[in-house]
Amino acid sequence: MNYDLQSLLQLPLFLGMGRSELADIEKEVSISGTHAKRGTIFASENQACTALIIVGKGTVTVSTMSDDRSYEIDELLEAPLLIQPEYIFGIRQRYTATFKAQTYCEVLRIEKPMVLRLMELSMTFRLNLMNIIATQSQRYAGRLWHQMHEDIESRIIRFIKDRCIYPAGHKLLRTKMTVLAKELGCSRLEVSEALHRLEEKELLIVKRTIIEVPMLQLL
Repeated sequence: MNYDLQSLLQLPLFLGMGRSELADIEKEVSISGTHAKRGTIFASENQACTALIIVGKGTVTVSTMSDDRSYEIDELLEAPLLIQPEYIFGIRQRYTATFKAQTYCEVLRIEKPMVLRLMELSMTFRLNLMNIIATQSQRYAGRLWHQMHEDIESRIIRFIKDRCIYPAGHKLLRTKMTVLAKELGCSRLEVSEALHRLEEKELLIVKRTIIEVPMLQLL
């Protein structure tokens, strides 16, 4: 599947790029995409990041697990989505989550040698990539300095928000009450009572080993 110029110009890495500039790039760099059906895995946790993967259309499920595998957060993200571009360079060049197609998707993949060539050819592409990676880095660094509240409800909200890639939308936290209590430094009963207070406010839904957050931005 070949991407037309108009579609490319709407993707994050190509924003601000003129048609003539993009046409010149296409003469030297091969840009093509594929269709992906529901269930297709674009990137897996700990897989080597050897390309920039861009989901142009569709919905993606992102699953991130803790290092000790005691809890997992699933998120639904809408296109356009650039999958963890910060891991194509640096000390750890491996994905930290698994990205799977929830619906039919259109996907663009740019291999690392082509990324380097694009950075040479286009100042716009280079600045877009730098801005995306810098923004992500600053967002993660800023989380460490958020105020830690004493009440359990706020700590639960903080726990979920700090572990999500995108600060809005539908989320699922898969864990046991005892694990969450240990992470928050309180008792299982305190966690259970706080969760049910949040459920009464219709901010989340508590199930066995699952905490569903319909809209994270409402928290």
